[in-house]
Amino acid sequence: MKYELLENGIAKISLDNGKANAVSFDLAQEFMVNLDRAKIESRGVLICGHVGIFSAGFDLKVMATGPEAAQKMVSKGMLLLEQIYSHPHPVVAACEGHAIGMGVFLLLVSDYRIGALGEFVLKLPETAIDMPFNSTLRILAKTHVDPLHHSRAIIQSHGYSPLEAAKIGMLDEAVESGLVQEKALAKLMELCDLPSGRYEENKLFVRAEEIQAIYGSLHADN
Repeated sequence: MKYELLENGIAKISLDNGKANAVSFDLAQEFMVNLDRAKIESRGVLICGHVGIFSAGFDLKVMATGPEAAQKMVSKGMLLLEQIYSHPHPVVAACEGHAIGMGVFLLLVSDYRIGALGEFVLKLPETAIDMPFNSTLRILAKTHVDPLHHSRAIIQSHGYSPLEAAKIGMLDEAVESGLVQEKALAKLMELCDLPSGRYEENKLFVRAEEIQAIYGSLHADN
């Protein structure tokens, strides 16, 4: 993972965990440290992946080591999602490729998501790989994916192109691949120019019910 403080007070957090940008316990922990740092140093957060892939989800190698390690990793991942979702600053995600599972949820908890046009897939594979949606994931999926696509996206594990994903809530827009970070940064600057205190107040107001439910589920699970 890389953390950079850009001009104009933007914190850029780049997933950098191998070819697939898999979310491990350590990556989630470092991500949360960087989010806390961004609260102090920045006025907005830009989340990026690699060109070609945003994130393929949780680290399957850890999953294969046993249920205890898997649960520890997933629990940390849920805490990460909660921290992004309730972050006081504007958060914009630049998705320059595939996003699978946890990769999609990292998009859903961002305030705005820009994806790259191309032969990329955004997908919630949980049904297909026989994995449960825990309480946090259920709340986020049902809240942010277009209800007309709940069956296809959540139940049937249908994969969407970036253009399709922008129509159902996984992305807000899809642009030419070479323009994703530029567009994402421009959008983030636009959001950062809004009154920061009011932005935080209204963001937390709109998401209050979901944040409370997620917080409760995390503590109940622990």
